[in-house]
Amino acid sequence: MTQDVHDAPGVRDGRGVQYGTAVASVYDSLIAPAMPAEVAVDRLRPYVAGARVLEVGVGTGRVAVPVAALAREVVGVDNSRPMLAEFRAKGVPANVSLVEADFRRPLPLQGRFGAAYSTMGSLACVHSREELTAALAHVREVLEPGATLSLEYYSTAVYRPLVDLGTVTVPMPHHGGTTTFTTTVDDADVLTMGTLVEKEGEAPVEFAEQVLLIERDEVEACLVRAGFAVQEVVPAEELLPYDWYTARGVA
Repeated sequence: MTQDVHDAPGVRDGRGVQYGTAVASVYDSLIAPAMPAEVAVDRLRPYVAGARVLEVGVGTGRVAVPVAALAREVVGVDNSRPMLAEFRAKGVPANVSLVEADFRRPLPLQGRFGAAYSTMGSLACVHSREELTAALAHVREVLEPGATLSLEYYSTAVYRPLVDLGTVTVPMPHHGGTTTFTTTVDDADVLTMGTLVEKEGEAPVEFAEQVLLIERDEVEACLVRAGFAVQEVVPAEELLPYDWYTARGVA
């Protein structure tokens, strides 16, 4: 069921794609193991079981594959061609379709979905509250009335202290190397994080990302403006850097 859609500006020409070849090359071996999918899948289970499900920011399929075992169908959207290529190289489950598109623009999808989700802070890859609200509204437009959107969003309780530190290097036990983060935030609350992944005997991998870092009440306000009613917010726990939001589309 794999498909490609290249209609959205910024997807065809690569503009605005943060997670490119560098990230894709190490995601499954170095990054994904630090964020096990089990917690997210358990939280999603009540909403995705037997449903037609949309994942925004599907990446290499870290969450989509286990969700596909529960759902009737999963459609995964991502604007990164290299990340989608990594997913395809591993093998895509028969009930999963992949669509290359940018959630900051109306989604080129057919039919409605009974549930949607976005993990690893994908929906934070915007530059303003207005852009976040528009992105959430694009998701709302393809959901059935009353359908649930679940999302992980960058926690200010975790990332503001990182900004204060500036640069920090941490060991990564799952791959035996280290990761160095250099973090800044501007006056518009756009956080820029440079990441350097190093492992002995392998070439270092370096990449950067930008996300909108705002407080929980502001994320909730964007959800409401986009046509959702917020059901629950679970603050970031232990080493997980994201708050978890559950919202239901207003009929």
